Amino acid sequence: MWVRSEYAGELAVLSAWLCALLPWGISYASNGDARLFRIHFIYLFLQFIPGIEIAQYNPLVLLHQAPGFPDNTDVALGYQIWIVGAAVFSLALVLSIAYYVYEEDLEERLPVDPVRLMGVLLIASAVPFTATVYLLTTGFAGVTVPVGILFMYVLGGLLLTVERT
Repeated sequence: MWVRSEYAGELAVLSAWLCALLPWGISYASNGDARLFRIHFIYLFLQFIPGIEIAQYNPLVLLHQAPGFPDNTDVALGYQIWIVGAAVFSLALVLSIAYYVYEEDLEERLPVDPVRLMGVLLIASAVPFTATVYLLTTGFAGVTVPVGILFMYVLGGLLLTVERT
């Protein structure tokens, strides 16, 4: 493995924080002259419509507002599944903070390896986000690129396969 065993804990913490900062998906749609860009983060998305003043629409949509936002039922279902992914990811974020603060104590008290647990949580949060991307692709007249989801799968897989001594 390319990461040393003594740095696996740091990798687990940084993996969660990196995935929290990256957008899990970026969407683009075009309908004639109108274009729409959406950047989906874990707990919100930002939308941009070039050529229209921001005062005419709300560029920031929070997670709890997203399911009621679209008219399309596939997109609304996708946003409901997004809430599930965000809830699972919140567990990974809480674990990362606890692991950062109480590293040795947490390793002794938990019945499972916190590095492996972080890997499971990252992959478990990536699965609902993947379903959301699928539903956005089928119900949204555009393209969604799963940027952060790929990082969740890769980093989660690395954390599951790192050799621990």
